[in-house]
Parts: sequence; C-alpha cells; structure tokens
Amino acid sequence: MLSRHNYLIRENMDYSLPFLLEQSSDFFCVLDRDGSIVKTNAAFRNMLGFSEVELAGKKANLFSHPADINRREELLENLSVNNEITGHESRIKGKDGRYYSIRWSVSLNKEDNLIYALGVDITGNLNDHASDDVGGNIRNIIQSFNEGFCIVNSRWLITSLNPAFQAITGLKSEELENINFREVTSLGLTDKLLAEFEGALADSSSRQVQYFNDYLKRWFRINIYPYKDEIAVFIRDITNIKTQQLVLALEKNVLELNASATYTLSQTINQLLKGIEEIYPDMICSVLEIDEAQEKIYHLAAPKLPAEYCMAIDGSTIGPKAGSCGTAAYHRSQVIVSDIDTNPLWEDYKHLMQPYGIKACWSTPIISSNSTRVLATFAVYYTTKREPRPEELRLIERTTNILRVLIENKRVLAHVKDQNRRLQEIASISSHEIRRPVATILGLTNLFDRNNPDNPLNREIINHIDSTAKELDSVIHTIVEKTIYLQGDED
Repeated sequence: MLSRHNYLIRENMDYSLPFLLEQSSDFFCVLDRDGSIVKTNAAFRNMLGFSEVELAGKKANLFSHPADINRREELLENLSVNNEITGHESRIKGKDGRYYSIRWSVSLNKEDNLIYALGVDITGNLNDHASDDVGGNIRNIIQSFNEGFCIVNSRWLITSLNPAFQAITGLKSEELENINFREVTSLGLTDKLLAEFEGALADSSSRQVQYFNDYLKRWFRINIYPYKDEIAVFIRDITNIKTQQLVLALEKNVLELNASATYTLSQTINQLLKGIEEIYPDMICSVLEIDEAQEKIYHLAAPKLPAEYCMAIDGSTIGPKAGSCGTAAYHRSQVIVSDIDTNPLWEDYKHLMQPYGIKACWSTPIISSNSTRVLATFAVYYTTKREPRPEELRLIERTTNILRVLIENKRVLAHVKDQNRRLQEIASISSHEIRRPVATILGLTNLFDRNNPDNPLNREIINHIDSTAKELDSVIHTIVEKTIYLQGDED
C-alpha cells in the first residue's frame, strides 16, 4: 500500500515540486485517509528526530499529544466535507519527548484520496512576549512539558502559556492571547475551583486541586503557585490515574456487598453499574441474564436504561440477529454496534430504542469460567454514534471479569444454601421419620409370643410389622433420592 501511495505522489507532482518541498524549511506531510503517514519532507523529519522509515506507515496519532487526538479525528472527518482546512494547530511529539506546536494547512486530494499537509513551527511564538520574565532555558523546559502551564495576572488575563496548555484548551494561540482565564470554557472551571485561585492570591499560598472537567469529561489536577500579583498554573490530565483509583474502590465496595447475605445478585450488580456510570457519565450500562436453556435473556440490572425498554426486551430469544446482547450471547463473542439506526442486527429492535435517543450499543458475553455456558451479557449504550476507545475496551473486559465473579459466587452460595437445606431435610427425616417406624417394629417384636407361635396375636403383629417396614422403606427411598441429587450436583 505504501509503495502504491508513493507512486501516486510521483504521478501527481512534477519533478521540481517534490524537490522544492524536500528543501523547504516548512513541514510537509502526506497521509492516507486512515491517518497513516505516507511521506514527509526533511524539515519535518529533522524537527522530530525520526527517519523516513520510522515515520512511514505509522498512525499520525502516535505522535500527537493525547489532548489533540480527538481534534485530529475531527479534522479528518471535516476534510471529507470541506476538502481544505487552514490554521489547524496541533502538538507533535519528537523522538526526544519534546512537543512542538505546528500550525497546519491541510487539503484532501480526491483524485488520489490522500491528505496533503503543510505546517509551520509556532512553538517559539507562543511565549515570545514572556521572554523577559522567564529565562531562556527555563522557558524551553516549560515549553516541552507534558503538563499544561500558564501565568495568570491579577486581572485574570493569561499572559504566558506553553503548547500543552494550548492543547488542553483546544484553542488557537491567537485565541489565547490575553484571554480571561475564567472565560476559557474548555477548562470546565467551577465557582468552587475559582475560589481556590482567589484564596491562593489572597494568602500567597500554593494549592493543589483535583476536579472533573464537565466540558471535556476528563479529570484534571491543578497546581496553583502565587507570586506577587500573578499565579503560575500547572494543569495535568489525570483521567487514567483517577479512573483507575475510582474503579478499584468501586470493585472493593461491590465485592464486600457481594459477600453480604442481605444483597441479592441484582442489587449488587446494580451498585456496580451505577458506580461505572458515575465514573464514565456518558455510559449507560446493562446486564442481562441468560436462562438455563441458553435461549432467552432476562433483565438483571440497568440503573439508567428506561424501564419500558427493559420490560420490552425481557424474555427475548437470543439469535444471530437479536440486537447487540442477543447476538453476543448467541455467538459467545463481543458485538460492537456503533450505529443502531443502520445496523442490521438491530433491525427488529431499533424501534424500541429510538424513542430514548440511544445510538450505539456494545455488548460482551459473560462466559462461565468452567464451561462454555453464557451466564449473562454486559452492555454499554451511548446517546451518540461511536466506536469504543482502547481504555473503554479495557474497562469492559475488567467489568466482564468481575461480573463473572459476582454471578458465579452468588450461584455457588445459592447452591450451597440449597444443599444445606436438603441435608437438613435428610437429617430431619433420619431423626424423625426413620426413628418412628423403627421404634414401632422394635416394640412389636417384643410383643411377639415366641413360646406359642400359633397365638392369633402373632399374625396381627406380623401384619403391623409388614406395613411399618413398607413405611420405613418409603422413607429410606426418599433419603436415597435426595442423596443422589446432592451427588449429581457435585459432578
């Protein structure tokens, strides 16, 4: 594929243009429609420190700042409509770990279906006006931080910033010049958070605050350092660390609930799903249990799904075209549906979901740890059409594993409880039902007239012994049946 792309490039350029681009101090890059790098020029390679071989065929997102990845995906989508976009700024990571801010002009050539991008390094321009305040070496270090950095003066104006801060905000450099810090919507600042800044200025004390950014749907940690009439602000995206901490705490709590006899399986799983939905607010979670015959699905827990929808699909038959969950259970494999409206798996079910604005559903079967039986399905719904991100797939796998533990544990406990009940029944039968006929037989044998076998009373005693023995045999038969049932469970 790469050689074909290079051939197309040669076909679409005359001899002199590639030469000029290779010699240019501006950056030149060609991508395919999937965002993979096809070709770069020397200026681009020299800045990043990579060879052409190291860059060719790699996804451009591998070199992007994490905060820029979504914007790059949006750029690729917008190109399909506009064909040309100018002024797109992104942050590219070099081989030495340093990030560079680049302003791109990007165009889509529909003849060869390739994306052509010309870029200018604006890293040094972002903070030129602050050079008198920050030494050159320190400024270069701050510029290369993965952590966002800015300086805010007493009038809340941003007077200095680094590329990481720009990437977090998603704004262009000119949009950030002397902007009021409180008005940067993408930072998701709340009144409580702004009070921390005011407090830091008032008493000249440093602060550290963790908060959930409702705008970006991510966790951030802000360090605030006041100096004279200004504040130095460091901001780091801690979403991965924070979610791991929250998920661990949730799992610990759920396992404790599961060990409690007062919580049913449905109640325990409901608490787990509610916790996941709090950590990932865009998620709508559901667990459906599969019946013993492996034919139908039944609602077990779904805190945020509409009750009407849960009732409508309760008892649905699994199959090769039964929505996300019914299909996942049927094939015993994960089913990702990014667009419910158009996916054929939802043809018979989408009318049930459309009134609630849900657009995507990913379902994963929960398979028994000691057999191929499907215990349940774990589904994640979204109100937007979308594919799962790697971290979401990891969460789904992790949640599926804990759900398997919860379901199997509760079933084992229920099985043990049932066995104990049956053993108690056997003990009760042994102590009461057997003892009575045995005592009757023993009493009758004592009345038997051995000295006079022809005594008419003996015949009556034998008849009583016979009927009592049959009663005892029936009791023993019942015990044997219950014992066989217990042995069958052990197998």
